[in-house]
Amino acid sequence: MRNLLIAMFAAGVLAAVIFQVGLDPRVAGMIAGTGFVSVGGLGAWIAWKRRSGGVVPLFVLLLSLVHVFGIAIPMIGFRVLNWSEPFSKVAVWGLSGPEFHDFSTRFYGFWIVIVAFAWWVERKKDPAGSFLN
Repeated sequence: MRNLLIAMFAAGVLAAVIFQVGLDPRVAGMIAGTGFVSVGGLGAWIAWKRRSGGVVPLFVLLLSLVHVFGIAIPMIGFRVLNWSEPFSKVAVWGLSGPEFHDFSTRFYGFWIVIVAFAWWVERKKDPAGSFLN
């Protein structure tokens, strides 16, 4: 879970930085979105491997799948389908672009907390073996 936590923070930093370098916001969104889809896939893969470890890895798996299929891919998809519109005019699952982005940011923060807890649980069970995982 440690590597997932690092990847999640890296994706967040990438998103923050990529919008500051002067790219077209739509292109920056595609780059950041690809990072978020990748982190969601990584989260699902890591949690799937640990699924026998109890309810916490299963919860991480569920959140990873919701993130990928309910948030990251739809945000990219709706953005592509409405490429010529400003993001504020794009609707995702009935929410405006900014409202959906706010929801996704809150969800991502919650997911980070759960992944940090999952890593803590792993370390508590096996302090020597889980630090690098």
